[in-house]
Amino acid sequence: MTTVATILNRASRQMLAGVVEERNRLASSLDSSTTTVVLTYDLGGLRTGSVFEVDSELFYVWEAVPATKTLTVERGFNGSTAAAHASAATVTLSPRFPRISMFDAVNAELDDLSSTANGLFRVVSTSLSYNGNDRQINITSSGTILELLDVRLRYLADEYPVIHLVRLQTGLPTTDFASGNSLVFDQPVMAGTLRVRHKAPFVKAATEASDLTTDCFLPATCDDIIELGVIMRLMAPREIKRNFTESQSDTRRADEVQAGAIAQSMANVMRLRRERVIAEAGRLKAQFPIKFRK
Repeated sequence: MTTVATILNRASRQMLAGVVEERNRLASSLDSSTTTVVLTYDLGGLRTGSVFEVDSELFYVWEAVPATKTLTVERGFNGSTAAAHASAATVTLSPRFPRISMFDAVNAELDDLSSTANGLFRVVSTSLSYNGNDRQINITSSGTILELLDVRLRYLADEYPVIHLVRLQTGLPTTDFASGNSLVFDQPVMAGTLRVRHKAPFVKAATEASDLTTDCFLPATCDDIIELGVIMRLMAPREIKRNFTESQSDTRRADEVQAGAIAQSMANVMRLRRERVIAEAGRLKAQFPIKFRK
């Protein structure tokens, strides 16, 4: 089982490459609205104007009182969601890669991998009752369909012949076809139970606890692609930040890390991700060939 949290931890470990960010701990639990935070250890770098992270929530510090290790904060900073946090939860000062950004990158990857350019998909099977008369029938609760794989008729308990000359129509009025998707038969088909298999996009993760295989329906062999995609999406803006004019106070920057170094290192990650996507798309194509004729 690979959860989103597992991917975030693996990607963070790769991107930080041994760098340890300044940390602290909550002295007591927080609900989703408390704006006074007491920490366990000395505040260190936590001061007015700083940002810290607990779980996937970002906090902005309005006031810091070192004597009592107390912070007055703004909850749900920068688009994150205010949530409850347990006592002793880890506090990370100025995280280089906020978990909310990494979580968004996971869902962006799941969307991207399902695109026609990348060719990855999940397989959905649906059983439909067919009366043998209608030329066009609704595909029940089908959601988004990328492409039909095959349509079979349950002829006997152990025989499901493929139905040929069948077409998919999408974007139909839901007043006529509840799912908006239908099968169109271009040849007579006898009444019975139809087994429809089609390609569908992956499902976005709801939380860090979401399992990529059972909740998002991503093949288990694709975990590393998601990790590479998160790294790619989180590292890409670093080159932009480096070129901000207000970042030029570090006079040794150009000598130690030449301009474009981040982009060059990302090229290898992008190449590796692309090769893995091609490999997985080929595997799925071989495993689930299209078996009907239009």
